[in-house]
Amino acid sequence: MNPKQQVVESLKKWIAKNNFSYDKDLGLRCRDKELEKLRNGKEKEVYVVSFNTEDQIEYNKKGEIVSLFEGMFCFAYFDAETLELLYIMKNAGYIEVDGSNS
Repeated sequence: MNPKQQVVESLKKWIAKNNFSYDKDLGLRCRDKELEKLRNGKEKEVYVVSFNTEDQIEYNKKGEIVSLFEGMFCFAYFDAETLELLYIMKNAGYIEVDGSNS
């Protein structure tokens, strides 16, 4: 299994473990290894996996939509050397490796 496949599989396991969801129709898209400036200001070679979270839709008894929250576009950053998840960037902050938000 190549490194890109490994980080995608690792992210799938993390998502399942942390009761998180992603839009399976769009899938998980891993870019080639690249040098990125991380949130701590340091540059590092990383793999970035982009994905959308699932839409949250609520219906009333008639089957009409009463609430719709569109999924967020997210980017999971993986260390290119160790293939470990560093953090997930979303439009309103970060999701830490332990599943907490910051």
